[in-house]
Amino acid sequence: MKNTISITIILLLTVLVSCKEQVIKSSTLFKDEATAIADSVRDIEVLRIHAERFDSLNEHCAALLVRQKLGSMLRNRSHFDEAITTHEKCISTAEKLGDTLQLIIALNNQGTNFRRIGDLEEASIYHYRALELCDKTIGDTSYISRKNVVRTLNGLGNVLLSLGNNEVAEEMFRRALKGEKELGSLTGQAINYANIGAIKERNGDIDSARVYYNRSMQKNIEENNKVGISLCYQNLGRLDEITGNNASARENYLKSYDIGLETKDIWHWLNPCTALAALNLREGNITEAERYNGEALTAAIRIKAKGRLANLYSQQAAIYEQKGDLAKAIESTRISAAYKDSAELEEDRVYTQNMRVKYEANKRKKEVEEALAVAQYEKEMFNIVTWSSVVILLFIMLAIIALARASLERKRANRVLERTNRERQEFYRGITHQLRTPLTVILGMTHELQRFIPEHNEMAHKEFDAVTRKSNELLTLVNEMIEYNRGERTKVEINELPKNGSAQTPKGNTLKNSDLQIWGG
Repeated sequence: MKNTISITIILLLTVLVSCKEQVIKSSTLFKDEATAIADSVRDIEVLRIHAERFDSLNEHCAALLVRQKLGSMLRNRSHFDEAITTHEKCISTAEKLGDTLQLIIALNNQGTNFRRIGDLEEASIYHYRALELCDKTIGDTSYISRKNVVRTLNGLGNVLLSLGNNEVAEEMFRRALKGEKELGSLTGQAINYANIGAIKERNGDIDSARVYYNRSMQKNIEENNKVGISLCYQNLGRLDEITGNNASARENYLKSYDIGLETKDIWHWLNPCTALAALNLREGNITEAERYNGEALTAAIRIKAKGRLANLYSQQAAIYEQKGDLAKAIESTRISAAYKDSAELEEDRVYTQNMRVKYEANKRKKEVEEALAVAQYEKEMFNIVTWSSVVILLFIMLAIIALARASLERKRANRVLERTNRERQEFYRGITHQLRTPLTVILGMTHELQRFIPEHNEMAHKEFDAVTRKSNELLTLVNEMIEYNRGERTKVEINELPKNGSAQTPKGNTLKNSDLQIWGG
């Protein structure tokens, strides 16, 4: 029974583990599918269908990946309301999943959405949130994490550029450019080269601006990025117009205009369209100017590009004035003023934004320095602990070796001592046995000689008794030594000899030859 229960439990655990592995494998497959869809599909409706399909399967991570691309496509097609709603859902999903990397992407996408419609304050809020998360994941060296950092820096740089804070914006762009080079991203490098070129242009350094715009064009051509190529033609056309080369400017603007129509990137397409209207207006081509400006106005109204509408209506007023329609010119001027007032309200926030930028930049720099200091300290402590451990281990090994050698020496000395004791015992055993045998014989012979001593010879009897007594004492001593050598006794008592070292006979009595003859006879 017990065996059956154990087997059942094991089978259940196996099934559960297998199911869990299957779920993980299935989710990974859905994520791979979603990544492939986001990389290849360019149709908004198809992306929307896939996102909803993943939602129905509760594969929210896969749905998030597709929805990120869907929002970007909606923005590029100037459907800003839908783009903002889509990326807000991406933010919510990423927060629920706890996916910091995707949350940073969604925040940057939302910041770009608001920047495109001219809401710079809201745009900066989202980009700063993304930057804060980038600081918290500074230890993550994965590609997507590093890409998030450069995207965030680029987004903030664009906000600062729109606010006129060129110095800090250039710092952001150069840091982003360095990151894009490390990642090997041609498009990223092209974007930041163009952004730095825009700052050079604002500062009046036309030659440097042209250099950076050409570098951007080269990277875009290598990547076959048509949107980027269109932007570079816009920038180069603007530089030509500044230097008075209107023919070259028109050529570049037309190239940008045509590519913009092909890519359907209305936001960026507004630039060459507006520029062509202005160029034709200056040259007196009223019909062409009105056509291009009308197209730009229609697109700007559709995408709610408030920042551009003031200039477009002002330009429209100039066109009406050239045509002699003063009533429409005045109305266009009034509308332009209304949009301009709205833009000026935005500019009032520049000082606060600049202060915030400097504070955030200094804060991040300080945090990075502290992180580096902590990393250096931890590295030093690791080295100290490592080398200390090595030294301690070395001392322990030396102590063990010394103890081992001492133990070997002690064992060797004990063996020598044991051998010495054994040899001494064997020597004593041999000596005592050799002494006891003749003593026993002598005592036996003395007892035999006693019957030959005359009874009247008192001196002989005394000498005989002395010999017997001393022989017995010597035999007793030998026996005690044998017992001591066996371990049967703890000590041996030995009587001291006379001080002069010689035996003495009783006074007035000496052994005579006659006595000896009697003994023998």
